[in-house]
Amino acid sequence: MPYMSGETPEVGDYVKNKWEQPGTVTAIHGSTSGHEEISIRWDDGGLDLPSTSAAEFALLSRNSGVAGGLDPIAVGPESEQRPLPEGESPSRGDRAIQYGVVPPATAKAITGLQLLRAIMDGVLPAPPIAQSLEFRLAHVERGHTVFTGTPKFEYYNPLGSVHGGYTAAILDSCMACAVHATLEAGYSYTTLEIKINYVRAITSDTGEVRAEGKVIHSGKRIATAEGRLVDSAQTLYAHGTTTCLILTL
Repeated sequence: MPYMSGETPEVGDYVKNKWEQPGTVTAIHGSTSGHEEISIRWDDGGLDLPSTSAAEFALLSRNSGVAGGLDPIAVGPESEQRPLPEGESPSRGDRAIQYGVVPPATAKAITGLQLLRAIMDGVLPAPPIAQSLEFRLAHVERGHTVFTGTPKFEYYNPLGSVHGGYTAAILDSCMACAVHATLEAGYSYTTLEIKINYVRAITSDTGEVRAEGKVIHSGKRIATAEGRLVDSAQTLYAHGTTTCLILTL
């Protein structure tokens, strides 16, 4: 299958995906009924994902030529484009965070830990909820995640403090993703139940908060995890638990 712009893929092509992430084609796999798949080495040294349909990519350059007048260095949004010193390649810090949904084929082909690390590193898009509530995945390992965020006045309820939904959302994220980080390729999950205990009010003066999720038990069908929400002084604001159902993709 050709690129978005119609060209046939070749090893060495410089391409970008729909999240504006640039990389180089390292292999072209056999096609079935014209559906070619390619392997990509990302510029920032991030996780190399399994082979993907060439149709998901746009050709930026081939050999010394540049397709469509695009600069392979300036592949982000126009406001983010800037020249880099000679010999340097774009890094995660040079690229704005992209938000979206991970393609199902990609999610199915890699482990939960690989997927979450790819999101954290900017290789895969961060979920839109993270953009709306301005929190992010800051650390992940098997069965353990940390999210950070800074509560804003825009999140206030009629009582003059941050709405409990913000607290629930960030705790739900850290607990559920701790479960996700234990799953092998081909598996996903859905939340069956969460329980949140609110200890003290959060305001816009609280500053950055840290939600830490840890798996309590991970079975073949059911997993449980716990979470704590604290500030920079380790003051506890809320804690909770979750129960997740493990699904086969």
